Amino acid sequence: MSRESAPKETDPMDALRTLSDESHTGENRCWPCTVLNLGLVGIGVVFLRARNRPRASLLVAVVGVAVVYLRGYLVPYTPEFAPRLVAASPVPDEWFHGKPSHRESSRQDVTRQESESLADDVGMDGETVLRELSAAGVIEVEGAQLFLATAIDSAWHERMDELADRSLDSLSTALQASLPRVDYTEPYADDAEWVALGSDHKQLLPRPVVVAELAAYEVLGERLDDERLRVAGAEAFRMFLDRCPVCGAELVESSSVSCCGGHLGPRQDPDETLVCPTCEQRLYTFEVSDN
Repeated sequence: MSRESAPKETDPMDALRTLSDESHTGENRCWPCTVLNLGLVGIGVVFLRARNRPRASLLVAVVGVAVVYLRGYLVPYTPEFAPRLVAASPVPDEWFHGKPSHRESSRQDVTRQESESLADDVGMDGETVLRELSAAGVIEVEGAQLFLATAIDSAWHERMDELADRSLDSLSTALQASLPRVDYTEPYADDAEWVALGSDHKQLLPRPVVVAELAAYEVLGERLDDERLRVAGAEAFRMFLDRCPVCGAELVESSSVSCCGGHLGPRQDPDETLVCPTCEQRLYTFEVSDN
């Protein structure tokens, strides 16, 4: 007689991790917004206590604090409206920004700055790039959605897997050998890994971006002859990433500024980004036009 397998026990920590939102917690937590939301929870608790409802007040306190801890905020859409409120308020912006992180300070000490892409100075707008890639059969359009062609997508991911296994030195050498427009590269590491571009060593490209764009550039070489379009297209490929090409972590949606205000005007929305929570690197920025 067969014995039925016992049901698996549910790990409470797994359930908590499922509820958590890494884009607004941990190092990404906005403390002013956290304090604001906890203050609202406190007001609710005091109100219920005043009405002699101790059990309800305890429930609101526990649930409210838990939600703010796990998700960063309790009031829906806080990251969307908070920047406008802070930008429009008379409160000094520096109140919401601490000292530069160790990584930022390290880069400033050597007068280097992070570069967004190999295509930073190519000078091709995104609409033109996507139109040309679509005409070449690299990108497919279905309604309002864009997809990489199946064969292109497979080849790109295979090449990224190969490059991800290389040492930083080897990756730096491969980048210089593959792109004619890159005259000098050098590996650079602080608390993260970078490839320094140019003889002045002032531009730093994060390792995940190098892997993604170099792989895309090589794959596009089989379809495109235009060098500028290959470089610009390699940057566009990163919008199709769902996992980090280096560590494999699932990317999370974030913002180009913290939800506590940044440097935006009341009519300006922050750009949405794809971030690797493990490597702590931005993989792509979806630019939002000003209203």
